[in-house]
Amino acid sequence: MSFFEELKRRNVIRVGIAYVVVAWLIMQFADVVLNNIAAPGWVFQVIMLMLAIGFPLVLVFAWAFEMTPDGLKKEKDVDRSQSIAPRTGKKLNNTILVLMALAIAYLLFDKFSERGSEPFSPETPMQTTEVGVEKRDPTPVEGTHALASADNSIAVLPFANRSDVKEDLFFTDGIHDDLLTQLAKVDDLKVISRTSVMKYRGTQKTIPEIAIELGVTTILEGGIQRAGKRIRINAQLIDVATDEHLWAETFDREMTMENIFDIQTEITRQIVTAVRGELSEAEQQSMGTVPTGNLAAYEAFLHARAATNRADYSKAKYVEAQPWAEKAVQLDPKFAEAWAILAQIHGEAVWQSYDNTPERHAMAREALAKAMELKPESPAVKAAHAEYFYRFENDYPTALAMSREAHAIAPGDARILFFMAIAMRRNGLWQESIETFEESMKMDPDNIFTATQMIDTLTWMNEWERVEDLLSRWIIKYPDSRDLKGQQVWVKLRHRGDLDSARELFDLLQPWGGYVYIEAATNLLMFERNFNDLLVLIDNPIFAENNQYGADVGLSKGRTYYLMGDKEQARKYLQQQIDYSLARAPTGNFVDAMQLMKLASSWSYLDEFNKALETSRNAMALLPQEKDHIFGTEIENNHTLILAMAGKRDEALKRLADSVDKPEGLTRWELYLSPAWDFFRDDERFNELVRPLNLKEAK
Repeated sequence: MSFFEELKRRNVIRVGIAYVVVAWLIMQFADVVLNNIAAPGWVFQVIMLMLAIGFPLVLVFAWAFEMTPDGLKKEKDVDRSQSIAPRTGKKLNNTILVLMALAIAYLLFDKFSERGSEPFSPETPMQTTEVGVEKRDPTPVEGTHALASADNSIAVLPFANRSDVKEDLFFTDGIHDDLLTQLAKVDDLKVISRTSVMKYRGTQKTIPEIAIELGVTTILEGGIQRAGKRIRINAQLIDVATDEHLWAETFDREMTMENIFDIQTEITRQIVTAVRGELSEAEQQSMGTVPTGNLAAYEAFLHARAATNRADYSKAKYVEAQPWAEKAVQLDPKFAEAWAILAQIHGEAVWQSYDNTPERHAMAREALAKAMELKPESPAVKAAHAEYFYRFENDYPTALAMSREAHAIAPGDARILFFMAIAMRRNGLWQESIETFEESMKMDPDNIFTATQMIDTLTWMNEWERVEDLLSRWIIKYPDSRDLKGQQVWVKLRHRGDLDSARELFDLLQPWGGYVYIEAATNLLMFERNFNDLLVLIDNPIFAENNQYGADVGLSKGRTYYLMGDKEQARKYLQQQIDYSLARAPTGNFVDAMQLMKLASSWSYLDEFNKALETSRNAMALLPQEKDHIFGTEIENNHTLILAMAGKRDEALKRLADSVDKPEGLTRWELYLSPAWDFFRDDERFNELVRPLNLKEAK
């Protein structure tokens, strides 16, 4: 008897066929179950390995053993005349037929259901779930085809850190951010910014769900693994409308800066080719630049950028970032982007007033000069240059011009658009600022800081109906945002004059040191004439934490005691403010004008009106409204109050009439409720001017 005939007699072939069909069904079942429980990819891989190892073992077992009426026995011990192998073979045939029927039924279901309606493509990878990459739900989402024809858009989901080393996460995120920076240079491509995609790390949401939330037609997902001196990056580009893999690739290279950026450039090229078309020559040239050849310097830079990228706006993250940025430029003095981020860190130290010394100014100038010398056409360097003009020179027209240049090079960078918007409002380009905020939010829809700054801008414009509309929608989208809840209090106070509703909303807030909370708390307590609690607030450390532009605790307490009628205590604290302001060394920027404004207010509450008016005019000359439509406007509004307190009522009334409820002006409700204006209420001209239009509605 031939070997093949012996295999048939012992049912080895039948057992092998049955095993293969069962193994295939097990893999399909495991694929579905593991996907639903979001199991890591290695679980499926282990199952495949075990099934593969089991196949030869089962064949050997079928060859060596035979089923008999007395149970399982070694084949060599079975009398062939008593063998029931033929009957066992028939049972196996029936079993195989049943199993094949199940397999065919599954294949038909998979083919004709929505899940399997798409033909197989050789480019489509097996649907195994990668570590950290959620398995896709292939069901197309209604409306995505229409979206695809509307624009070229992509979201790059956070890369999975496959090194299983937490310290490598910053590296993974850094490469992800670099890829976004590359894509932002491509014209006519909407790229969702980092802030809005980071929340999808480890998400259970499907690709179509994410695409709808972000308003994109394509999504890139992948992972990064570092092992010794090698790096492995895999990426796959998905067309949301059709659920097709437009492109997929795994890169396994030696870990050098050239290789890392070559991989990023190749991924960018594939994305742009699939979504928009070929890269232009200028775009290709911009992609090929390696920022540094020093891997350690690059890693230090990534640490610095990871700190500055955190969502909070605080001193702490810039203090954390500074030594990393300094290490990067020490390791590679020709690393332009590291010099640029160091210049921005110095700028925040000055802007947030935790270090406004001449030494800090000098360090900022040096860092910026180095960056500009090395790579003047880099959008990161141009953005740093724009911030220097904004934060050090208070030259907002030049800051805006420089940020426009950066935007021209990187049109898809939402951070540059955001900076353009805040520079526009300083220049009094209010509506253009709002439109630019909106453009930034299209690329970064979940950046809550951009949302709150846009609302802040609308409050300066006195566009309160628009503020209320946005707040009503965004509170639902961002229910945990403290700033949005604080801005709701602003609306109730400054637009509605509804102290009861404002108090209800305010009592739900947890105290924090942000300016939104401090302004909401200060105005509410002031309008309620709750001066004792206002004094408690001023003594709270969070009040000093918000003191961005120089100590004003003396002025705040002195004014409060003045309004309470305690002139002795008022004089004590106002004199402290005067001494502080006069002793403060000039900074050479807007802080000098703000200090003069506080000094003028302190003189006015001491009835030293000649000094107050002279100092206030000096503040306006140093920072006129046309130079800064936020701080300059604040100084102008303060001057109006000092004029009225000094008895120059006609001039004060004229200024109020020209500004009340207009962009940059005070609201009627502020003037109507604030005790700071009580001295003027014996003048019917003032009462008529400030009487709120919705006064009856409020009552």
